[in-house]
Amino acid sequence: MYSVERLLRVSRGEEGAGSTIDHPLEHLVACHGRIEERLATLERAGACLESRTAEALDAIQSCLRYFETSGALHTADEEESVFPRLRARLSPTERAEIEMLEMQHRDAEQLYTALKQAVARADAAQYRAAVERFAALYRAHIAFENRELIRVARRDLRPADLAAITREMKSRRGLHRS
Repeated sequence: MYSVERLLRVSRGEEGAGSTIDHPLEHLVACHGRIEERLATLERAGACLESRTAEALDAIQSCLRYFETSGALHTADEEESVFPRLRARLSPTERAEIEMLEMQHRDAEQLYTALKQAVARADAAQYRAAVERFAALYRAHIAFENRELIRVARRDLRPADLAAITREMKSRRGLHRS
């Protein structure tokens, strides 16, 4: 088992060897790090959207592609593989926290839609406001998951659960089981 501190080091790129999909909890935290990187890029792009429009839009589009591919897979990993396995083993308070995380996923989808609309309108002020709301929600969500969800998952998920989660994550990505 890995400590939360190690998982966070992996997510910050300080320890590259453990962020493989074969270690699903490490993989989730590493994905959180990649999401954080995209949020920072979206914010930086907003700061130069008017002065270096083409570069900013390229960076924004790259981040949007990430959220629509890897970000969507990450949410599915949590909602379809991790949360259901934890739910039966959690206290009522912890189950309510899982429901809160799922609700935040829906809120993030709505904020993401608003962000894409701001990009389509090429409205820099609206874009920056949308990024601010999106990033604030995601950062709070990620912090809670890194602190609480990973702790609970480490406590309650058995090796067979983790192996099944790994198989499901690989299947979602079209990867062969190794």
